[in-house]
Amino acid sequence: MSSLRHAFAARGVVQTSSAAGLTGVCLSLAAASAVATDYQFNPRLELAGGYDDNANLAVTGVNKIASSEAKADARVELIARESNWEWHVTPEARGTWYPDHSDLDSNAEFLYLNGERRGRRYTVSLNGYRASQSLLTSYLPTANISTALGIPEPGTTLVTPGSIRQNLGYLTPSYTFAMTPRSSLEFTAGYTDATYSHELQGGYVDYHNVTGAAGLVLAASLAGSLTLRATAADFRPDLGLTTDTYGAEAQWDGKFSATKQYYLRIGAERTHFSGWVAGAPEVSSTTNWSGGVGTQWTYSVTEIFVDATRNVAPTAQGYAVNQDQLRLRLARRFTPRVAGFLGVRTIYEDSLRGAVAPTARVQHYNYGTTGFEWRAQREFSVIGAYDFTDYHYGGPSGQANSIHVSIVYEPHRPAEGPAITVGY
Repeated sequence: MSSLRHAFAARGVVQTSSAAGLTGVCLSLAAASAVATDYQFNPRLELAGGYDDNANLAVTGVNKIASSEAKADARVELIARESNWEWHVTPEARGTWYPDHSDLDSNAEFLYLNGERRGRRYTVSLNGYRASQSLLTSYLPTANISTALGIPEPGTTLVTPGSIRQNLGYLTPSYTFAMTPRSSLEFTAGYTDATYSHELQGGYVDYHNVTGAAGLVLAASLAGSLTLRATAADFRPDLGLTTDTYGAEAQWDGKFSATKQYYLRIGAERTHFSGWVAGAPEVSSTTNWSGGVGTQWTYSVTEIFVDATRNVAPTAQGYAVNQDQLRLRLARRFTPRVAGFLGVRTIYEDSLRGAVAPTARVQHYNYGTTGFEWRAQREFSVIGAYDFTDYHYGGPSGQANSIHVSIVYEPHRPAEGPAITVGY
């Protein structure tokens, strides 16, 4: 149930009708070639209750609020697919309520989108989401794996929780073209846009971030390939320095088997600053290294995912940072109806030299969860979880322990479906 704390978001000035229009266009494009199209409608409802010993993630014991809590999550996955294309659209709504502490109540609405079309020599894909949410503790990142190996999750926000609403949207199209059986070109673009109900320099600042990458993929063997890639990003906060980053990297993707894959990546990034910020050193540019290493193993009853990345990333504080991140997920089916899970996520953010005044605080966030899922019937399951959160923002850390028990209803869940459905 800890997945309820995980949040994707989108720009508030974009009206709901815009998201609906985007969804309609994508589904219409897919339906245009519908000859034997497979459609699926997969609703999911989750209701939970629990206890949190520091619901406001306060640093000192005097300010900590221990409280019981209730949560609800409702979503429906809409799928349309044929042999050469596939679209997934998922609207979702979440809410968290604390008895006697209504100031901590939060709610959020989301729309997730991803699609792919495959040709004889090309693949085109589009991924994105938009949402609106309260920036209380429920928005903080969890161990849910929402992006593939080597891809940091866009829009990750680490800021002291507050009664501020965030709207954040993300779109990333990509295109791959096979030039020869052993070489191909890949192109990726990304656009992130964030707004907040109240702006405050060093706290919550509206921004948009544009990224792009172009790479040459060379197949060294059936089990491995080398990618040489050029990258670029343009980060523009409403308050703060405009940051332009250019880089180059080399990545090796390999397979131990059809269900065991890994990657290794190393690169360098050069960042240039423009504008003026009080107290910031007069540094026009800086150079940093980037990289990543990870692996994913999928067995019949066990799944292992480990990924460590380093890259320059935008933040809600209005300045760019070096972001080091570790994601870990372990799920195992013990019986046909019972499975357990373990998840870890740690994020360390340090501002780039020259991007902000030296007094800017380093952020360090740790999150861990463990629990079980018992599939009582085909469409009903019970999830129990323990979560630990540790958040450093300059000074002492705020720590929280929480437990949750939830009931999940999925009327269309297949009998042979995965043992674990919670994102955690």
